Amino acid sequence: MSIPFKEILLLAVMLLSACSHVSPRYNMSATNVEELRQITKDSTTKIGSGAFTATEAGKKSIICRAAGSITPPDNKTYDGFIHDALFDELKLVSAYDQNAPVKLSANLDYIDFDSNIGSGKWTIKMTLKADNSEPFTVENVYSFSTNFIADIACEQVAQALPAAAQDFIQKVFQAPEFKALLAKNDLKK
Repeated sequence: MSIPFKEILLLAVMLLSACSHVSPRYNMSATNVEELRQITKDSTTKIGSGAFTATEAGKKSIICRAAGSITPPDNKTYDGFIHDALFDELKLVSAYDQNAPVKLSANLDYIDFDSNIGSGKWTIKMTLKADNSEPFTVENVYSFSTNFIADIACEQVAQALPAAAQDFIQKVFQAPEFKALLAKNDLKK
């Protein structure tokens, strides 16, 4: 019995599209931790977690070429992944307290990647807001190298997500609005 070429091709496409490239777990950035220590060294303000939402609610994967999807680790949504990464950094420098009067909320406005040959990039845009403060938006583009072969390139995209999140979080910590949030809340005491 011979299988027609069309059926073999269809089966191959289905198998390839079913592949998923799972990103590694987030690791704290020494640069971010040091930056956050500098920002909080004269502050007694602690920050709690408010609601983290996404314009594309529940987004857990993004299709990459014909090689499957890119997903955050541990079955997280993209906004959940960024939330956990950001608050892990705050916890490490003792700037987090869920019972703190200041709650940081955010909306993941946009997250996507480009796996172009040799010039991949992750783009993350988020609007953040703490109680009694104006919202502020942080956008970051993280560039990395990719490959001609789709499966390899998509794995490179998945591997780059934690570094893209580190880069994005550094930009959040450097935002004048984030620094002002800590200083403003210290003045209330």
